[in-house]
Amino acid sequence: MTTLPRPFAPDARPALPNAGRTGLFVFMAVATTLFALLLLAYGMRMREPDWQPVPHPALLWWNTVVLALAGAAMQRARRTGPYRAAWLAAGGVLAALFVIGQLSAWRQLAAAGQTVAVNPSDSFLYLLTGLHGLHVLGGLAAWGMTVARLRRADPPRVGRAIALCALYWHFLLAVWLVLLAAMWWLTPGIVADICGPLYGAAP
Repeated sequence: MTTLPRPFAPDARPALPNAGRTGLFVFMAVATTLFALLLLAYGMRMREPDWQPVPHPALLWWNTVVLALAGAAMQRARRTGPYRAAWLAAGGVLAALFVIGQLSAWRQLAAAGQTVAVNPSDSFLYLLTGLHGLHVLGGLAAWGMTVARLRRADPPRVGRAIALCALYWHFLLAVWLVLLAAMWWLTPGIVADICGPLYGAAP
């Protein structure tokens, strides 16, 4: 029996990286650079004589817990199962509650006379928390599109979209924790130790 030679078949092309995941990583890299530059400006501005301690509304801590729970819910939504939609909804609702909590913290500050123009420290607090809040709102827009395609798209595609949402939620929490630590514990002395001669002696 003669065995016919198999027709030549070229090797399969290597799978290209997911475009959504690549785009998200690029966006997070740009956002990280932006926040890093703002924190650098924050640290440099602290050494000026008109600088006052940043106000610390306690509500920001509760908002931190809410954002952490949002990330946990979104992570749980990555698992397939009957409660995936519920966990996905919880992740978005908790993120929205975080934004509402941030606005409430702003109102508390304004009621206490800590408006954006009172001191540079207040200006930075509003700038950093506001910019982070805008990134959360952007994530909620992507979350809304994911919820909309939950029943219409194929399960693998939905799973990838939820995974990207979970990744972005974790990124938002990490950025927020860094901002919170800077606003609470960063001092001119610490910045001088980190930056050395570029910063100068702490006042």
